[in-house]
Amino acid sequence: MSKQLKRQTLKLIALGAGATALSGCFPLVAGGMAGGALVIADRRNPGTQAIDRGIQLEAESFLTRKYGDNIHVNVSVFNRRVLLTGETRTDSIKISVETDVKNMKNVTTVFNEMMAAPISGLSARANDSYLTTRIKGAFVATEGVPSNSMKVITEASKVYLMGIVTDTEANRAVEIARSVPGVKQVTKVFDLISEADKKRLDGAK
Repeated sequence: MSKQLKRQTLKLIALGAGATALSGCFPLVAGGMAGGALVIADRRNPGTQAIDRGIQLEAESFLTRKYGDNIHVNVSVFNRRVLLTGETRTDSIKISVETDVKNMKNVTTVFNEMMAAPISGLSARANDSYLTTRIKGAFVATEGVPSNSMKVITEASKVYLMGIVTDTEANRAVEIARSVPGVKQVTKVFDLISEADKKRLDGAK
C-alpha cells in the first residue's frame, strides 16, 4: 500500500470513529435535556420527587407481598402524601393497608379511597387508563393548568387529582376533568398554595 493511500485510509477510519462517538453521545445529551425539562416544570424539588418515588415503590412492593391477590391497589404519591385506590376483599384489609402505609418512612398523610369490593377486571382498568389519558391531554392543552406538577388517578371512572396548585388552578383542573365523557366523579387531593408561593416556586426552577 502506498504512503498516500495509507494516509487516506487512516483518515477515513478516524472520521468514521468520530462520527460514531458523536452519534452515541447525542441521545444522552438530548435525554438529559428532556429529563431536566420535566424536573424544572415540577413544583416539587428533586429531593422530594425522589422521596415520593421511593415511597411508591416501597408501598407497592410491601403490599403485594403481604396481601397478594386479596387486594388490587394503586399507590399514588405527591409531596409525601399518599393516595390509595383500588379494591380489597374485606373492610379489615382496607384498614390494615392504610395502617401499613401510614407507618412507612417519609409518609405524612394517607388518603384511603380503596373499596371493599370484588377485584376489578382488565376492561375496567383499561377504561380508567383511557380516561386518565384523556384528562392529561386536556390539561396539557389548557393554559394555566400546571400539568407537570399534577397527577391524575382514575379508579372505577372516579378521578382523583393530586399536585401543588393554587385554588384557581385546582378549580380549573376539576372543571376540565369533569367535562371528559365517562367521568363519574372528581375528587381534589391537592396541596393548595398561594399566588405568592406559586411565583416563588415557579421562579426557583
